[in-house]
Amino acid sequence: MLASFIHDIHPQRVVFAAGAVERVGDEAARLNLHRVLVIATPGSGARLGRQLVEILGARAAGLHAQAVVHVPKAVAEAGVAAARGADGLVAAGGGAAIGLAKIIARDLALSILAVPTTYSGSEATAIWGMSEGERKFTGKDTRVLPRTIVYDPDLTLALPAAVSAASAMNAIAHCVEGLWVADTTPFLAALAVDAVRRFGAHLPRVVADGSDREARAQCLLAAWLAGTVLTAGTGLQHKLAHVLGGLGLPHAETHAIILPHVTRFNLAAAPEAHARLADALDGEPAEALAAMLAGFPIPRRLGEVGLDRGKIDFVATEVAKLAIAVPRKVSADDVRALLAAAY
Repeated sequence: MLASFIHDIHPQRVVFAAGAVERVGDEAARLNLHRVLVIATPGSGARLGRQLVEILGARAAGLHAQAVVHVPKAVAEAGVAAARGADGLVAAGGGAAIGLAKIIARDLALSILAVPTTYSGSEATAIWGMSEGERKFTGKDTRVLPRTIVYDPDLTLALPAAVSAASAMNAIAHCVEGLWVADTTPFLAALAVDAVRRFGAHLPRVVADGSDREARAQCLLAAWLAGTVLTAGTGLQHKLAHVLGGLGLPHAETHAIILPHVTRFNLAAAPEAHARLADALDGEPAEALAAMLAGFPIPRRLGEVGLDRGKIDFVATEVAKLAIAVPRKVSADDVRALLAAAY
């Protein structure tokens, strides 16, 4: 079968170096930003936020440290209100901060400079998400793609082992799914395999010793590659995680828990992806991912992260409505079986 694809990736500047956080002011100037609001989560995220306000100096418009995972509608509205009058955003931290910045950028047409501190890869995508009630809504919009990413591996040295592992498994999910979604390309598939190989080699080192700077840098590099892979779109893994996220389940941990199960289900219909992942992970892909999950200090079952068994039918029905057919058709019964296995 002859290859057929469209390769369309929007430009994004990436600054990757130990100590790169000190360049944030220069990068804001390069984007011609003069009133920059820093977006962060409370707690440790706010500490980084305050550091960035200092680095930005006169360009800082303040700190909004109210980001929450899944970007609840009320949190999104408060963020948009706080950003009025700013001409740009610095998103500092993980997916929660970057996710809130994306909603603000979408609604106010502001540029984002991202300073990620986890491995989820959200900073490299044009995908936004927001939750309301028991549903999470997602979309794709070039306005939310950060213009510049500043990767500083030293900012990840204090990242707890559990957060490191869960966010990296989230990124690996981008790579696995990127091998078969409809809009993948040879370029993105190559990035996916490279990122999986890097995570497989270095993530266990990070979990064992968070001060391992080389392993940290390799995982952060893999996170960028994985986020770029997400440009190809999403399938069962992400659609299922988003529906579960609407029920309040933690995003990264949910991805990690369902990844071996969804991978096993999909690889039955994706022999080329199976071969490439087996080579990258040095073994049967689903089993290798399950072994990684078992070896990390994170939850292994959906029941441990708050899934109400009574909601399984709701989730199955919601996912079945999406008519996912790549690499194989997904029925409500298939989703029920996957959730039962992961519960």
